Amino acid sequence: MINCHELNGEFNENGIKFENFHEIETCLNNNFTKLHEFPAQVIILIINEYGKKIARNRDLLRMEGVPFLCFYLKKMNIEKQLKLNLENIEYLDHFVEVEDEKYIKAQPKGIVCHWMAGNVPTLGIYSVLQSILCKNSNILRVSKESVIEVYELLRPLDNIKIEYEGNTYSSKIILKNIALIYFNSEDKDLNSQMSLKADARIVWGSKIAVDSITLLPKKTTCKDLIFGPKYSFAVFDKSAIESDDIEEYLENLVTDIIAFNQKGCSSPQVLFVEKSKLPIESIAQMLSLKFEKITKRYTNLDLEEAIVAKIINKRGEYLLSLNKLAYISNGLKYTILIDSELKLEDAITGRTIFIKEVEDILAVCPLITKNIQTIGIASKDNKRTLEFADRVTTLGVDRVVKIGYMNFYDSPWDGCLIMSELVRWCTLNIKGMM
Repeated sequence: MINCHELNGEFNENGIKFENFHEIETCLNNNFTKLHEFPAQVIILIINEYGKKIARNRDLLRMEGVPFLCFYLKKMNIEKQLKLNLENIEYLDHFVEVEDEKYIKAQPKGIVCHWMAGNVPTLGIYSVLQSILCKNSNILRVSKESVIEVYELLRPLDNIKIEYEGNTYSSKIILKNIALIYFNSEDKDLNSQMSLKADARIVWGSKIAVDSITLLPKKTTCKDLIFGPKYSFAVFDKSAIESDDIEEYLENLVTDIIAFNQKGCSSPQVLFVEKSKLPIESIAQMLSLKFEKITKRYTNLDLEEAIVAKIINKRGEYLLSLNKLAYISNGLKYTILIDSELKLEDAITGRTIFIKEVEDILAVCPLITKNIQTIGIASKDNKRTLEFADRVTTLGVDRVVKIGYMNFYDSPWDGCLIMSELVRWCTLNIKGMM
């Protein structure tokens, strides 16, 4: 059974039950043309106002990742993202002449179906709004754990009106092109039905989820954008460690670790520190003080039983070893584990970070695979940072960002310019007709 929480611009907190996707598809198809008639600038302005409404809502701002979402929704940033993805925003509105009597237009794909992971609720908003900017209709399937948060985040998109070039436009048309739903992830029939409605499929999740959805039947014209499980870590070079900003770098690292309970693909699991005048033990002690300071801001630091068991077992292993060190909090606020083995440790999550000292940050290069998404870097040497980024991205890394920004959504993501994939590039060539 499909539980639909928003359809045709109407919200229902408890959800409306559907046995299949017929009515959902009909609503989206009926509203598709109206969204297509919206100028791109109107959609940008509505999203900008939507971001302002979220920013004024204290309850929403307490959700993990929402303050940065508000920044992402700003007009200036949206325009920047569109230009990066499409080169020219005007492609969304009309045929643009690119050569003598040759024109290009970015037409929408149609219905974009999103399967969202449950670990980062704000991801559903990023995913669906990028598709809306390309004037697509959307079926947004979220997890049971995040459906209420996504529902609450979507509600401020209602009742926004924009005046543009003498006309009034309502955000209701945008909402009418979004269906917010939940159904059991193990329901193969509903997953198959949803897949067959898709002109593009966007899948965020674990390997099991990604594999099961990508194997579903689909249209031969359907475009797939797959964002499966990834691994991320951080590096501090000598220039950063020996600088006056080391405490700020460590504080930023803690914010990267705590965000989304360290379950995001972009969350750091290991910190590699370049050998310097500062002993690794001193770095760990400083980091523990930053954890103590920052965790006081959080009212809910509860962890799942399975994660608690992993942390306790790993703490015991390090505390009993002669070659390892552990700096741990009272309770389970944080766990810092130190050893000398050059490897990427299995993610424990729950605010657990492994620290390893290396002679040179480039020593991590043999560890790089295409499964590495983000490396957070602290460095005072821009030339060295560029050299490092070139090396690791050649080997498979998608993002190298300054520490403190690892979990900030940006474009490209996972090596993909998403919006450029959510349009059909159509041409008109009339040379010699006249």
